[in-house]
Amino acid sequence: MSRSITSGTAWLLSTLTTVLVLTTAACPAQAPGHSPSKVDGWLSWRGPDQNGSSTETGLPTSLAIGGDTKSWRYELRGRGTPVIANGRVYTLGYRGTGKDLDELLVCLDEQSGKLVWEKRFPHFLTDIIYHRFALGSPTIDAASGNIFCMTSAGVLCCFSDAGDLLWEHATISEFGRLVFPNGRTGSVALTDELAILHMTSSGWGPQGPARDRFFAFDKLTGECVWVSTPGGPPKDISFSMPVLSWQNGRQVAYAGLAGGHMACVDARTGEALWRFPMCTGGMSSSAVLYKDTLIAIHGKENLDTSTAGRMIAIKLGAEPKPGEPQLVLGKDHEVWRNDLTAFTSSPILVGNRVYTTIATGELACVDADTGKVLWEHKLAPDQIHASPAYGDGRLWVPMNNGEFFIVKPSDEGMKVLEKAQLDGNCLGAPAICHGRVYVHTTEALYCFAGTGTDTPSSARAMVAMETGAPTALQIIPADTLVHLKEQVPYRVRSKDKYGATVANLATKDITWTGKLPKGVTISNGMLNVAADAQPGVAVLKATANGLTGTARLRIVPTVPFSDNFEDVTLTPHATEAGVMSASPRPYWIGANKKWEVRELDGHRVLARTLDEPLFQRTISMIGDPRQSNYTMTVDVRSDGNRRTMSAGGMINQRYLIILKGNHQALEVTSNEELIKESVPFRWKAGTWYRLKSRIDSNPDGSGVVRAKAWQRDLPEPDAWTIEVDVPNVNRNGSPGLYGFTPQSRFRVYLDNITVTPND
Repeated sequence: MSRSITSGTAWLLSTLTTVLVLTTAACPAQAPGHSPSKVDGWLSWRGPDQNGSSTETGLPTSLAIGGDTKSWRYELRGRGTPVIANGRVYTLGYRGTGKDLDELLVCLDEQSGKLVWEKRFPHFLTDIIYHRFALGSPTIDAASGNIFCMTSAGVLCCFSDAGDLLWEHATISEFGRLVFPNGRTGSVALTDELAILHMTSSGWGPQGPARDRFFAFDKLTGECVWVSTPGGPPKDISFSMPVLSWQNGRQVAYAGLAGGHMACVDARTGEALWRFPMCTGGMSSSAVLYKDTLIAIHGKENLDTSTAGRMIAIKLGAEPKPGEPQLVLGKDHEVWRNDLTAFTSSPILVGNRVYTTIATGELACVDADTGKVLWEHKLAPDQIHASPAYGDGRLWVPMNNGEFFIVKPSDEGMKVLEKAQLDGNCLGAPAICHGRVYVHTTEALYCFAGTGTDTPSSARAMVAMETGAPTALQIIPADTLVHLKEQVPYRVRSKDKYGATVANLATKDITWTGKLPKGVTISNGMLNVAADAQPGVAVLKATANGLTGTARLRIVPTVPFSDNFEDVTLTPHATEAGVMSASPRPYWIGANKKWEVRELDGHRVLARTLDEPLFQRTISMIGDPRQSNYTMTVDVRSDGNRRTMSAGGMINQRYLIILKGNHQALEVTSNEELIKESVPFRWKAGTWYRLKSRIDSNPDGSGVVRAKAWQRDLPEPDAWTIEVDVPNVNRNGSPGLYGFTPQSRFRVYLDNITVTPND
């Protein structure tokens, strides 16, 4: 559930009304509408028309900083794209090294580049390497001016333009977001009501298997409105930002998936409409809309050849009939293809021309009607991430090596008008607003000022949307986390076949059903969780006027709690004859099929599974991400031998505390390259050890992570085995469990989990 300012929430939820005039930039030919705007500007990394193009004039002709220019440079390392509105510039970046490294969202004055405010995000539970922080970009809501961003550690945040935190979600703990070494997070796409996030996750129940998913949240409250799973298992990772448009009377979102597909989902309900198989790996580039086609590019191996990379135009308009499953589109929906290759660099659209930088360092021009490559021009040795932008008749092209070009394109070729060597590498895309061009490098944010004062605008037109007869119900929140002694208000609205809201229903007209855990009840739309309620999961069903809708909830324990698994009923193992086992607690995140309860030495214990070699490491969250100031213990035992042992441990307040078998060490870490400290600890396979940890925070924001380990049948030592000073400590986080089985050969076992308040 969202962490939000709760004052007046009940009033807000009861008075939310249907908005029939919708906002989102899209292909001009499809003429979406927009609601009254509080702000205009370059509001997302792809700009007002989601294609990297601007209608502005008076852009700079020089790439010089200082002197008589109004250009400026702000010292902040970053890898994304800034966004601009109301005289403010917002961008993600990072400062420091090692333990001192923090990710930041900064707000700067547009004219001077001076800092207005900043927000720091401590790193945790990530595998990010080479300091690949701040790869995503913020998004500004045109209606409210609020800023949405996704941190590298997976915290989805909504801030006011004054820098006040309005709500947040810890997506690792709440939805099972998977973490990866490359730090890719992407950007949030905004509709009139929703913030839509694309990520790879492994949650609970039907959402337990690792899949690429879309999550939609109410922009005002942070409540989860829907979750969509439009593709199969991931082969890599994708951070392709959803592109919003209209199709057959419904609002839709298009994005590349980690399984090598382009996908289309209903933006108001999450219904998976179609997917188009393209390649064998993840697709991270964002697509562009042109007439009735979607133009996408990738750099992985193609499905129908042994070659890698392709740009393709997909014919739009297909969708399943009511009640039918998601369509899988084939060759008959391919309009054209060419052999251009790009990994995360995204194309831009200018009229009927597509411009893109490709993997080998060329800038290419493509006819959007035919797919014909009109020309390619070498600009750098290679290009992986950075994308170009267009404005004032020119292309603004950052390259991975830090070179920044102003290019004049034509159908016959291109002419370099200006070139600058910026400090650092470029991985994002330029932003254009009020006569200024911005580009972020791994060393600084640059602003190049011209003479223009235009505000970026798109070809959007006001269109009043009509609604049809209701066909289904939508429950909000659709997926929520609840702890003991908590209440959750639900609201229900009817939707037509196009996903539009028909009416908000009164609670008296709704019948609620569903098997709820002991101590959990729902009355008049209010879920009540008693202090002694049983943790678990449930699916709620709302019925009204012959229509139904469902919502998922997860009830987790609060501090103090313990678990020794002795109450678990074992059944014959699915694949191992003679073995009895059971699934882990259903309310745990990221645990199913990675852990199982087994009998060991006459006791039920938690065992790491060995049947999925691709997932040797497991992070499972077992509580509420709001919890803080707790002490945690867990018993650990490893199989193996003198040369190879598995590793196991816990997660306390977003820090890993691990007994590492192969290293014979006790380790505290938040990130392999940032906080990673260990002390020698001799332990052997087949013997139980006890781990204990606590985190203490100081008024200045610093803190200490403390841990100790000892053989379980021996007295607890008085002293901590390891103490790690942290400059910016995480003040809260879900308790969790950790297991690592090298090559999936030897199990690690956990038992006797306790979580208690700090003394």
